[in-house]
Amino acid sequence: MKTKKKAHSNLYRKAVVCLILFCGFFSIFSIPMGLGNALNTMMNTAYRILMDTVFYIMAIAVIAGAVSSLLTEFGVVALLNKLLSPLMKPLFGMPGASALGMVSTYLSDNPAILTLADDKKFRRFFKAYQIPALTNLGTSFGMGLIVTSFAVGMSSLLGKEVGIAAICGNIGAIIGAIVSTRLMLLFMKKHYGKDEPALKEDYVEAEEVQEHNHKGFLHVLDALMDGGKKGVDMGLAVIPGVLIICSIVLMLTNGKPAPQFKYARLERVTSNGKYYRHSLSIEIPDSGDSLTEVLPNHGDAVWTSSTPDEDGKYPIFDTYTTKGRTFETNERLYVTVNKKAWYGRGSFRIVLLREGDASEDGIRLALEPVEDQSEGTTMLLTTTIPQQDYTGSAFEGIGLLPFLADKLSFLLKPLFGFSSGEAVAVPVTALGSAGAALGLIPGFAKRGLINVGDLAVFVAICMCWSGYLSTHVSMMEVLGCREHTGKALLSHTIGGLCAGVAAHWLFRLAIVLLS
Repeated sequence: MKTKKKAHSNLYRKAVVCLILFCGFFSIFSIPMGLGNALNTMMNTAYRILMDTVFYIMAIAVIAGAVSSLLTEFGVVALLNKLLSPLMKPLFGMPGASALGMVSTYLSDNPAILTLADDKKFRRFFKAYQIPALTNLGTSFGMGLIVTSFAVGMSSLLGKEVGIAAICGNIGAIIGAIVSTRLMLLFMKKHYGKDEPALKEDYVEAEEVQEHNHKGFLHVLDALMDGGKKGVDMGLAVIPGVLIICSIVLMLTNGKPAPQFKYARLERVTSNGKYYRHSLSIEIPDSGDSLTEVLPNHGDAVWTSSTPDEDGKYPIFDTYTTKGRTFETNERLYVTVNKKAWYGRGSFRIVLLREGDASEDGIRLALEPVEDQSEGTTMLLTTTIPQQDYTGSAFEGIGLLPFLADKLSFLLKPLFGFSSGEAVAVPVTALGSAGAALGLIPGFAKRGLINVGDLAVFVAICMCWSGYLSTHVSMMEVLGCREHTGKALLSHTIGGLCAGVAAHWLFRLAIVLLS
């Protein structure tokens, strides 16, 4: 009787602890965002990830599964294992066949390696302790081709050395992959031992003597279809992990909504609140915070920077843009007006419009004189972009991870050599999404916050980490190694840091040698 009461007591205690932790976790989001907005953002983010990412992953898994099945069926994997083992074993501690997984993820994304790992003819080259490490190995090269191509395309903003930065970043990612995979193997050897095979010996023999019903082209077609079916299974298997983990990570990483504005309009307002003279809509460029030569009833103006460049000149920015401009919270805008052109009494305001907004829509911001400028023909005005409110839309968040990274910038900047504290946001965002991290780089480059040396570090980290917080859980689940997820995350965190440090010093060495 006492034992039964004790069991009930333990159960209730667990329930109370679970409720406290559950409420505490959701309070992190609901307090700053509001409960309704937090729930809506979580649902909308999960839906967008399902439609834009998960089905893309499934497509990758189907194609990768078909190709891997074809290669294993006709002995290509066995040949690769024989040829590449002398290279893969000393570096990564893995069979030569694992090189195919590296290539498949480099050309696509992390989960591409899962369809290989699910193929029993592929698994036969591995020991049991090496299977969980495929998660670390494959993730280290995820989206490699996309990241590298993106870096090379940054030459117009960061200079001709972007090619060197991309090469150093790739080498850094390889170093990070070695560290991550080796650490994971070290953990797994203690659990599985060194000699336990990934497959039963009798099953391997049965596979090798299996007869196929079709020959020639039909044999190829059978292999492709069987591999594609496995890809569908893999794509379905990763859905829970990707949706749950990725949604949470993105909400922890992203901040308040920052809408893109396509046009600006200057208005002069009378004392009773009505405007009587205004400019037409002026296109907003990707950079620049100062608007000059604004004339009434005209849509032409000049966008410049309020701070001079290294030569002491104020750069002029092209007013043509296709997507609009995302202003940062508390960013200041400056407007210089000609008092003769804008004659009459009253105050000024600027209206920021999104693409497709009607003339009366948009955000209206009051413009205040920077100082007393009663004399002269021009007057300098300024305003501050306000903080946007939460709407419950997809990809909003509380920005906790960048905040923590900023507190650790004193440690991260010396390790990676970042030229500004803002650059830390790129590797932090790469924890959840490499694509989102890449999206930050052009804006930082245009604002002069990063240089080509930082790009080398970004390539290494975005490629090595490639959103591993979002995919590791589901990948380990598919591999049947959920209990080792924590070790995989720890190993890969260390590996990504090593990748960034290696890329930083490799780039500095390359610049010295080539100068």
